[in-house]
Amino acid sequence: MLVTTSYNPSAELMAEAARLSVLYGGRNVPRKKYSLELLRRNYKDSSVLLVTREEIRYYEEDHPATFFHPSMSLVRVKRMQRGEPDLLIEASGAVSGDRIVDCTAGLASDAIVFSYVVGMEGRVTALESEKIPAMLIQEGLAQYQSEMPELNAAMRRIEVRHTHHLSYLQQLDSQSVDVVYFDPMFRSPIEESHAISPLRHRANDEAVSLASIAEARRVARKSIVLKENRDSSEFARLGFEHVLRSTTKTTYGVIRLC
Repeated sequence: MLVTTSYNPSAELMAEAARLSVLYGGRNVPRKKYSLELLRRNYKDSSVLLVTREEIRYYEEDHPATFFHPSMSLVRVKRMQRGEPDLLIEASGAVSGDRIVDCTAGLASDAIVFSYVVGMEGRVTALESEKIPAMLIQEGLAQYQSEMPELNAAMRRIEVRHTHHLSYLQQLDSQSVDVVYFDPMFRSPIEESHAISPLRHRANDEAVSLASIAEARRVARKSIVLKENRDSSEFARLGFEHVLRSTTKTTYGVIRLC
């Protein structure tokens, strides 16, 4: 992976590119006046991490750029501030002070909503097995500035782990968290889901295993939640008997433990 900057970088931007290249195992190269495509050809590397003043963007071959953005979490938090319900929060039963493990964080939109709800007394751990998404959310959650101080605080509180959820769950003590959440790549993808599209080729597309659900049952005190296609057979396969009604193409299955 090449790590470079936008044109005419400041000293701070060059230092940031150097930091990221060391932290994530990239090759720091000067941008000069080169296009990204020319850098790829010159250094014979198809992947580029572009560091700008606003964000970092990951480019790979002909795929669209992938970058961190709070996405629908911004809208959802605003709705909750107006007193409107959030279906995921209702499904999970999450409240202030809870400890949440998001097993398949992706770009962390749901983790942000959980973090806002559980507040300063709670804890959200976002797990991401794939290197690039984990890198983008690690940096994005730490640096992204929205118009909402409450959302920014929620992002900063999230702990990101680059690891597979099964190995992480196996290390936890029994009944040590309140909610375990799974939002895997759907078995039947919803192609018009624009938020996840740039990430699809970088994501772990394996199905949630029965072993993972067994570990979730062991460590969770309150509930286990699975997000899937509304008509998915995964709910039945994994033992989610309670599936919320939905007018959209996605919904949540819930295993209630208390």
